[in-house]
Amino acid sequence: METINWNDFEKVALRVGTIIEVNDFPEARKPAYKIIVDFGPLGIKKSSAQVTVNYTKEALIGKQVIAVVNFPPKQIGKYLSEVLITGFEDANGHIVLAQPQSPVPNGAKLM
Repeated sequence: METINWNDFEKVALRVGTIIEVNDFPEARKPAYKIIVDFGPLGIKKSSAQVTVNYTKEALIGKQVIAVVNFPPKQIGKYLSEVLITGFEDANGHIVLAQPQSPVPNGAKLM
């Protein structure tokens, strides 16, 4: 694993937001959802997440997630993803979302 310095870490804007909308993404190569996240003062952002195994669309609404908000937008098929929602692979290789343990204000920065 490559070592980075503190300045490298500070360049990554990891912020919390609340999922407000989830839609199917049938044209994605791997099963995924189109997700809309409210980042408070940073605005509403779009993302795509391959979390269909561990989460239903309904269960995702209202969940807070941690996302990288300062990557350039990424075109995924016809969908433009604006943020990268973070997570970890479970024992079967399926994504489990990274989330704060308690509610925090939308837009809060990971310290």
